Amino acid sequence: MLPPLNLKALQDAVSGTACAFRSRTRLQPADGPGGKIFPPTHLGGEYAVEQRRRTGADGNSEEVTCVLIDSVQSSANRLEEALKIQVEARKLSLPLVRVDFDDDRLTDPIGSLSTLDVPHRLADAILRDSLIDEDGKAVPFRKSSWGSRLNVASLGNATPLLEISPTSLLFGLWDSTGPKGGLGAKFQRAIVSEIVAIGAAIGVRTSSRIDPLQIRSGIPIKKGDDSEYEVTAKESKGTVQASEINHGNIPPTIDAGGITCDYCEHSLTLSLPALRRLRFPINGEWSTEADNAGRTLLASIGLMASALACESGFDLRSRCLLWPEVPFELELLDRPGETPKRFTLTGDQGIAIYNEAVDHLRSVGLPYHTEPVKLRPKESLMKLLIASQEKAASESAAEGD
Repeated sequence: MLPPLNLKALQDAVSGTACAFRSRTRLQPADGPGGKIFPPTHLGGEYAVEQRRRTGADGNSEEVTCVLIDSVQSSANRLEEALKIQVEARKLSLPLVRVDFDDDRLTDPIGSLSTLDVPHRLADAILRDSLIDEDGKAVPFRKSSWGSRLNVASLGNATPLLEISPTSLLFGLWDSTGPKGGLGAKFQRAIVSEIVAIGAAIGVRTSSRIDPLQIRSGIPIKKGDDSEYEVTAKESKGTVQASEINHGNIPPTIDAGGITCDYCEHSLTLSLPALRRLRFPINGEWSTEADNAGRTLLASIGLMASALACESGFDLRSRCLLWPEVPFELELLDRPGETPKRFTLTGDQGIAIYNEAVDHLRSVGLPYHTEPVKLRPKESLMKLLIASQEKAASESAAEGD
């Protein structure tokens, strides 16, 4: 039976010379092995198909057809979503910067968006175009005491971001639209995760519609406003068929769509060298103790998020629900040539390790702000959002007509 990961093992791995924590988990469609799933489509409606090498059952290398099921970027979003669920359930306290869109002018309410939601994390344009109340004044976020931290953050000074957005350091950030342009703060992604279908075969997708009224084609129809229409005596300019108003049969069609595969594989790697590049000075002074505490805290977030995401299953999109064959397990790649050490980790255990890491972080003097930094959108952003929602509503109405 494998031992569970604990804070001491994590601290030893981070402070030592270990290369990475990794995990490889086999997944199957929720309806069982051989079930059909639908990967994401890319430009032109294509699946991301590629040939990959693997060791076959006979021990020899072989080439197999694989399909990308969940990309690195999409998988990072799912890890952040797993953290967000725990934060909203009040089972986890995590530093966040949050924008509250509480405005009656919005026809489609948005609620709040935080650094766990926006694509560029702390450097996102949504935060840039928001205000914070500071010293009795409304200040643009990037000019506030919180937002201006991005201007001084670097690999050698990651403390300002650790305090308010540790996930930006873990999942990656590039402040390319800030005052320094392309020279803005840049932090590589330390955790990489993806899901790939192994031994895949492309299938077909059928579609059809049977009209219970059996409305026949060839009847001229003139469309009016608000889904109104009338049947005309003969075809003329502007008349349409019944299918244009969602009546009548649609003959069965067959197109390429969906895949079956031997299995899917979720792979995850947490790079410890990437974390060791980060330094966490306190009042301008570096120490090994503070650096290791900051790095361990980030590692605990990444592994906690991974365990939580695995336990919740992988409901990736319509007709793409996957389930792990085994519980979440980790391997520690420590000394070259040695067999990797193996650990189990549940979501609850991950949260417990994270809380211990936070306590240790604070005990060495590093700041950690777990109360949300609250922003509100600038009026210019609100007007842009309102105009976009109005345009979407008018386009939807036009499509309905």
